[in-house]
Amino acid sequence: MSVLENSNVTIAHLGIVAGMIDTLGIVEYIDKAIPKKRHHAVTHGEATKALLLNGLGYVERRLFLMPEYFEDIATERLIKEGIKPDQLNQLVFGECLDAIAAYGPTRLFTDMALQMLSRIKMGTLRLHYDTTSINVTGEYDSGFNTRLIQIVHGHSKDHRSDLKQFIISLVTNQHGIPLFMEPLSGNESDKKTLLRTIEEVRKNLVTDETIYHMADSALYSADNVARLGDQCFWITRIPETIREVQRIVRSDPDWVKCQDSRYK
Repeated sequence: MSVLENSNVTIAHLGIVAGMIDTLGIVEYIDKAIPKKRHHAVTHGEATKALLLNGLGYVERRLFLMPEYFEDIATERLIKEGIKPDQLNQLVFGECLDAIAAYGPTRLFTDMALQMLSRIKMGTLRLHYDTTSINVTGEYDSGFNTRLIQIVHGHSKDHRSDLKQFIISLVTNQHGIPLFMEPLSGNESDKKTLLRTIEEVRKNLVTDETIYHMADSALYSADNVARLGDQCFWITRIPETIREVQRIVRSDPDWVKCQDSRYK
């Protein structure tokens, strides 16, 4: 790890991450969207930046251990001059996470992604849509109605039908940069989720660039295609449950090989 001269604190790879956060204006955006309204040493934007740096090497830790992580990190160089490790404590991060939850994490994530996208011209956009299930253990009492999503049994993509789960819907561009993220209840159907996500992205992503929306066969149904309309470019695989597809496959067409040997 790179150590600052005449100091016992390090920067290492965190300098690159902090530099990108600064270049993209993430801290300033969060402070504008979720400002602190009283005297404070660390803003919500700076606390989020610290959380991102922390997540790159000290995961699965409790918030009260955060100052311990930052003890040998150059916080004044990476976050802001005057910020000390003991100021990055559980109260600061707890307030920050509460503020993000109240504002809406999906709204905040999407708005930030759109701001970043406006600074980076990429030409034609190929947006890839998919969902994944996250298995959890423990008891989740839905009677208190404190969650926006339901942690319940559903179709597990990890083949753990014995565990409850929630779902993450994610949209990335062709370079793998996330542009939209939304947590969903564990029993959400991809057929409904993918269409709803495309509609949300089309509503919020205002750009002159051409956009192709790409998803797996769960997107393809008569109702979904009708709702997408003739002003939306989309690419998907047609499921083999459709009779016409079965007929074509049985006719042994002249398949074209792909670079990936699993596909043709």
